Amino acid sequence: MNQNQLVPLKTRISWGMGGWADNFMFQILIVLAFPIYNIELGVDPVWVGMALMLPRLFDALTDPLMGNISDNTRSRWGRRRPWVFMGALLSAILLPLLWMPPFSGKEASIIYFSVISTVYALTYTMFVIPYTALGFELSNDYDERTKVMTWRMYSGLIAGLCIPNLYAWCQHDIFEGDILKGARWVSLIVAVTVLITGLIPAFLCRENIPKKKQEKLKLGKALVETIKGGPFRLLLSGYLIIITGLLTSGALALYVNIYHVFDGNKKLAAEVSALAGMFAVVGAYLGLRLATIISAKTGKKETMIIGLSLTLISVGSMIFTMQAGYQVHEFWGFKFHPQAISFFFYGMGQQACWLLIDSMTADICDEDELRTGRRREGMFGGVKSLALKSGVALTGLLGGLVIRSTGLSDASQGVDVAVASTLYRLFIIIQASGLVAGIIIFIFYPITRAKSAETRRLLDTRNSANPLT
Repeated sequence: MNQNQLVPLKTRISWGMGGWADNFMFQILIVLAFPIYNIELGVDPVWVGMALMLPRLFDALTDPLMGNISDNTRSRWGRRRPWVFMGALLSAILLPLLWMPPFSGKEASIIYFSVISTVYALTYTMFVIPYTALGFELSNDYDERTKVMTWRMYSGLIAGLCIPNLYAWCQHDIFEGDILKGARWVSLIVAVTVLITGLIPAFLCRENIPKKKQEKLKLGKALVETIKGGPFRLLLSGYLIIITGLLTSGALALYVNIYHVFDGNKKLAAEVSALAGMFAVVGAYLGLRLATIISAKTGKKETMIIGLSLTLISVGSMIFTMQAGYQVHEFWGFKFHPQAISFFFYGMGQQACWLLIDSMTADICDEDELRTGRRREGMFGGVKSLALKSGVALTGLLGGLVIRSTGLSDASQGVDVAVASTLYRLFIIIQASGLVAGIIIFIFYPITRAKSAETRRLLDTRNSANPLT
């Protein structure tokens, strides 16, 4: 690797700090929507699922548009940074408003949530698409790209230590049992941290702007060119299937803990879920390190399959660790339960996959440049984000439908034992199915270390011969 392909530590850290903002912006809706609007306010889970799905579908459609706008932006501050700044600022303003319905009726409250979350999803797109593209541009080297992406993951995982605690914090004694009030104050604190960490990349990262001027490309043509490539279509297919399986089950996780494992004890379930989530984050940190090492010795495709397989094994272990009846032990104020061990390995395998998806997308940008002569990191980031948010939108609805299919409509009235048992079985089966499908798809992923190196060699030769054309 040439020295000029190395990314300075200061730049890695500055760009990586945006991972904190990204993780909180994306996760807070998933973590709190069902607990607040279904469990606390009694809104039908299908309506909550719809409220999560429709804004995400709208938002997903704007991702390629934002990617193309970012690729075509010309300003004294660059193509990406002005949008990163605006997106972080507006998202931070909207975060607390998500849990402030000014109405008492269920229907009016969920309509309010749908409207605010739609606007919020749009501002998140303004941040995350240019932010991701900025990271793709920082290096041309196969392994250095993976190292750069780990800094986003490191920062995001620090946020990940907090995210599983959000619902538990909303139930803190300081809020005197008013969980909705807790959600407002907790999200306000989150918004401040999102603002700070979201602005750091905008102020401290220099953009790697292409030396040659690129003709602006219309959205339709840009979208067609992006999805032409077989490797990218394959990556998107695997990504979407994995997301759908994991996040649909994720909507069930808290219900399983409350009503299957802990017999309706919401506070204990929230505390144990928080600790399990923190174990997952610790495992994820280790997974990042291992994925970087294994990828450097083998390749990204091989490491992806290993990560997915480890995640599948951890899901299988939940058959034993998430049974009712295990005694909960308290250590230093934390409620420990055997499921934490399963989530440790779950986090290790899953985080390796998310790291490699981004790094593999950066490699695909090289393949695209060789084919089209253009650098379009924004568009690739936008289409990848479209797949992610489409998956989230789909799982929001699917999660609600799965919950309703078990016979559960209003969780505030309690849950029957048979219903809780059905939720538990679906929680395991749906995740495992998505992971098995993902492993099969990535077996056929064609970009290897050797192929990527050859693509880079051809690009460097072409660019050296025609530096300004």
